[in-house]
Amino acid sequence: MRRSVHNDATRDKHARVSRRRKGECVFIIAPVGQDAETMAALLDAEGFETQICRRLDEYSGRITDGAGALLLTEEALESAQGSLLLDLLKAQPPWSELPLIILTSGGESRRVGLLNVAARAAGSVTLLERPISTLTLLRSVQVALRSRRRQYQVRDLVTQGANLNEMLEYRVRERTAELSAANKQLKNEIRRRKGLEGQILAVSDREQQRLGQELHDGLCQHLTAVAFMARSVATRLRNHRVIDADDVEKIAELVNNAASDTRNLSRALHRFDVDAASMVGALQDLVNREIWRVPCRLEVKPSFRIEDDTAAGHLYRIAREAVINANKHAQAREIIIQLERSPKGMVLRVADDGVGVPKERELRRGLGLHIMNYRAQLMGARLEIDSPKRGGTCVSCYLPDGAPRSVNTGDNGHRQETSISTGVPSAATQNFRHLRRRRAANR
Repeated sequence: MRRSVHNDATRDKHARVSRRRKGECVFIIAPVGQDAETMAALLDAEGFETQICRRLDEYSGRITDGAGALLLTEEALESAQGSLLLDLLKAQPPWSELPLIILTSGGESRRVGLLNVAARAAGSVTLLERPISTLTLLRSVQVALRSRRRQYQVRDLVTQGANLNEMLEYRVRERTAELSAANKQLKNEIRRRKGLEGQILAVSDREQQRLGQELHDGLCQHLTAVAFMARSVATRLRNHRVIDADDVEKIAELVNNAASDTRNLSRALHRFDVDAASMVGALQDLVNREIWRVPCRLEVKPSFRIEDDTAAGHLYRIAREAVINANKHAQAREIIIQLERSPKGMVLRVADDGVGVPKERELRRGLGLHIMNYRAQLMGARLEIDSPKRGGTCVSCYLPDGAPRSVNTGDNGHRQETSISTGVPSAATQNFRHLRRRRAANR
């Protein structure tokens, strides 16, 4: 029977201990007599965690961080620890109002001034007149701990809100930095495109000058010579003189040369669509043109295959631009266009044996380089320009196998070349239209 009673008492004790929660310790300050020990024993028996404070300075940290309630007698306010206690209560964080349970002597206490000061410092005070019953003390402690739990919940919510606010501010700063970087990149792009507009206008002017010079120095000279020799033949016929057959053949030769020059000039100006099926043939026609000062040849490996018409058109125009640049600047003896397959996709290379790529950055900012790089980006390819150790320049365009296929169609359903949006003014557009109208009128 005694063993059963002992086991029941042990289970009750463990149950009371298990009900204890972190941050709910009741600190007891009672400097007179055995009041502290008596109240501690009573609360311990009911499962509350207690701590008797003989020296308040030793427990000031725990009272601030982990106290559930403060149980003290009014004599404690008059002791040497009273001022330290008031300082601790006044220094509480905004969310904290540590519950105070003060045992008074009853009636009109002579310590009413100190009680008012403690009430103002703590914010939550319960006064119990002695003698008090055990039930009253227990209920008062339970109410105080319940109030303290709500304060801890408020603290956790405040901490959570502060963390969320800090995270939000961090994300705002991060997003602001991203927007600033994007804005800077956009400004640079606008500045670059404005520069390209000026370069396009300059190229348009130079092309018109070149066209006029070629027409004057080539076709006009041939036609003038034809007119001169034809007039000479007409004079001889008018005077019934003998006509030399060599003169007529010379006229025919000059006419043929003029036609050849006109044909080459027309082919240089004419922009025709290149698709996957006609790409190799178009490149062969490109290298066979007689307008190049540097001999060109085409090398196509059997492994080269391309099916995307738009990508084929971009590759052709990249190769043409590279050949034009090599003829103008490379001072080369030969230009080679290579088409082959790499482990990751198709490769176009335009190599020469000239002076190589200029090291000065300004010389590498030409419009042709921007256009080639833009076309490579349109089809998901990568453009590289370097100078091999053996000399010369190599323009390489790598088209990966996973590049997305793109089809650009016009209003009539036919494929159209993707144009570079650089905001060319209408004057340049009118110049090109004027040239097209002149070609159409001469047909």
